Amino acid sequence: MNSRSEKKVAYRSTLRAEQAAATCELVLDAATRLFIERGYAATSIDLIAETAGVGRSTVFAAAGGKPWLLKTALDRTIVGDDEQVPLIDRPQARKLFEMSDPTKIVTEYAAIISDAAQRVSAIYEVVRAAAGLDDEVHQLWREISEQRLTGASTIAALLKKKRGLRRGLSVDSARDVIWIYNDPGLHHALAGERGWSQVRYRDWLTDTLRHQLLG
Repeated sequence: MNSRSEKKVAYRSTLRAEQAAATCELVLDAATRLFIERGYAATSIDLIAETAGVGRSTVFAAAGGKPWLLKTALDRTIVGDDEQVPLIDRPQARKLFEMSDPTKIVTEYAAIISDAAQRVSAIYEVVRAAAGLDDEVHQLWREISEQRLTGASTIAALLKKKRGLRRGLSVDSARDVIWIYNDPGLHHALAGERGWSQVRYRDWLTDTLRHQLLG
């Protein structure tokens, strides 16, 4: 095969990949919007396909079934993009481990969590509501809880290392406190239901975590 043919094949392959990614993005956007507006059970694959402007088979080919769509919608709203990098490994979060002041660590962590909660709380509530209806979604709900607990453990251990935990508070207890407050359901309740501004929510979360965790 000559270089011109190779370039043509590479171009076509790249074009197909870009088209597939664009289609997947359309399907995910449609599914996310419908899940939030209608709920998981009331959102059918046919409705997702119609909203995205594609065929039913294209939804399965591009993105898989409803559980996969819900999980992917959740994952990308947590971090704010499609990159497969966990929140704790993002540059903003990694800066926490370079800080020496526990108060600044908690303040920055609260900002990270409040921003993530603002993005994810709506779809998070969809998962919560659907967890009792679908075995795969129930497993997703359990995974989310474990991921939040892992993140909480990391921050609790960091505060212990920086000698920041208040007297008498164990790392395990600090982990559990952080796990309670990193729940996006709190944002849904206070910002979504009670109408708090994002600034008010972030400040409340910061003050609460400082009071609960620091010496």
